Amino acid sequence: MPQIQFFKSIRFKIAAAFFVVFFGISLAFNYSLFQSIRNSLINAFQNSGKVEALSILNGVDDELTQIPVTQEDQPIQLWFGNMFESQMVYERPDFPEIFSSVFIEIEQPTSDEQVSLMEFIKIDSFTYCIARRPLDESTSAQISLVLAKNNQVVYDEISALKSRLIFANFGAALIAFIAAVLIAHFTLAPLQKLIAKAQSVKASPQMDRLPVSSANDEITQLSATMNEMISRIETSIRSQNQFFAMAAHELRTPLANMQSELEYRMGSSEKELSQDTLNSLREEVIRLKNIVQDFLLMSQLKSETLVLRKSNFRLDDLIYDMLERMRPTLSTKNFDIKLSINANPEGLTINADREKLEGVLVNLFDNIRKYGASKQPVSVEISEQNEALTLHIQNGIAENIDSLQKGMGLGLQIAKQVIEKHNYQFLLSKSKICFTIEIIFTS
Repeated sequence: MPQIQFFKSIRFKIAAAFFVVFFGISLAFNYSLFQSIRNSLINAFQNSGKVEALSILNGVDDELTQIPVTQEDQPIQLWFGNMFESQMVYERPDFPEIFSSVFIEIEQPTSDEQVSLMEFIKIDSFTYCIARRPLDESTSAQISLVLAKNNQVVYDEISALKSRLIFANFGAALIAFIAAVLIAHFTLAPLQKLIAKAQSVKASPQMDRLPVSSANDEITQLSATMNEMISRIETSIRSQNQFFAMAAHELRTPLANMQSELEYRMGSSEKELSQDTLNSLREEVIRLKNIVQDFLLMSQLKSETLVLRKSNFRLDDLIYDMLERMRPTLSTKNFDIKLSINANPEGLTINADREKLEGVLVNLFDNIRKYGASKQPVSVEISEQNEALTLHIQNGIAENIDSLQKGMGLGLQIAKQVIEKHNYQFLLSKSKICFTIEIIFTS
């Protein structure tokens, strides 16, 4: 058996599925964590800018005559505004030029909206913290201080954190994949042993069984199921061997009779075959024909291609017709038939394939003729119990059980399978002196 490639193995599929699921869950969790940390860093940065801006604004007097000195990383602008216009009164030389036009746009006079005392605007690599202090409510006069804070460090930290989380997420998923491969390898190790043992099992009437672990898991169930399958294979092989043995036994007798008859006539001085010889040969040919038909029927039963053409008919009528046909054959050995019917006439109707059922009865009575004892009559009884019709046949045995089993094996096997094909019951019991057959027709 070819070796399974790793990328097609169950181990890889389990590990890949675990990797995808783990990576997806970890990615979602880390994204949520990243957003939380990112917002916390930005809020901390803005709060720091807010504190710095308010601290600087508190150092500015209302007349704007005193401008506080700020640190190197605190470029500022000072604006004076009212409801009519806004005017810049101070700008540190290193303050970004782009913001002046932006501030004029956001400080357009309005009468409907209330201006926020603290506002943050991000433009490129700077975050502008705007702190306002009202001067005169009647004219909406106010002082606005704009602090430009370089946010490149914060966003570089956020970008680095994002890269680290992605790398950590992928690395953790890769470690999880390797761990899943190893776990799957050890978990499926009993399955590998099971495969190796199954490969060594050879088809025979006595086959080795696969080991069944005590873990009581799916592999245990698989082992038990495969052992049940092996038992069915053994049964099939034994049935096939038994079938060939029965076939050889059935064919050997008529062929041996024909060979003996022909050899006798070939050594005889008579040049023409007598009528008795022709009749004997004809009977053996008919017997061979019946055996071949039995083989064909058995083949159809085994391949489940046997077609049943069911109809409603009375069981007693079928038995009368069959016994009439078998009368000449049974009379050769002086068999008496004792027939009794213990059922209402309305309950004697069954639904079955009449031709197949008649073939079963002919087969059974032909075995009675060949292997039964004629000292006691053959008992045939039809009875009705619990809404079921039962055909009971009992007869003495003339030969030993081994001979009976060899001679009757094929016929009984065919009869049993044909009856069960109808969903009826076929029961056989044997003793040293008699055998009993019951066919139960359930409604």
